[in-house]
Amino acid sequence: MRPPRTAEQKEESMNTVSRDRIIGIDVSRDWLDIYCLPEGKHARLPNKVEGHEQVAQLAREPGALVCFEATGGQEWRLWSALDTTGIATRQLPPAQIKAFAASQGTRAKTDRIDAELIARFMAFRPDAGRVLPHEKIRLLRALISKRGQLVETRKLRISELPDSDYANSRTAISVIPGQFGHG
Repeated sequence: MRPPRTAEQKEESMNTVSRDRIIGIDVSRDWLDIYCLPEGKHARLPNKVEGHEQVAQLAREPGALVCFEATGGQEWRLWSALDTTGIATRQLPPAQIKAFAASQGTRAKTDRIDAELIARFMAFRPDAGRVLPHEKIRLLRALISKRGQLVETRKLRISELPDSDYANSRTAISVIPGQFGHG
């Protein structure tokens, strides 16, 4: 059995990356806050096509990995642009990043600190996260999501109709499929 590691050994193992370069990005609507391991450089780029191209340039060297949190869709354009250029990417669960921050004793919450935490988490857990799903899977998920939104909107609109109008709308809705050759 190995003896427990000291704080210095733990810090050293966190800085030893299995990849040549890890680029942690905190993605927001307007900005990409970036932290690069092992060199420890910070950068801030716009979350636009030019910013995505600059991230791709940072990640051009072999063995580079770009990682970021799932941010409710803000990361998808960047993710897709990097995937198109063949750069290795990973989307990380925010809960794991938050737990990692707590384990490190990090209380401050800034985009710059988050980017560093994301990169360090990836160095600590190189198997974490997920890769970009295939384009057809992404399209299917978007269509399913849109269908769910339409169903909810339809329910809301029907609930807003007076009862007499509801009966008339049910008749009109049942006629529509026949007009399109279904039924």
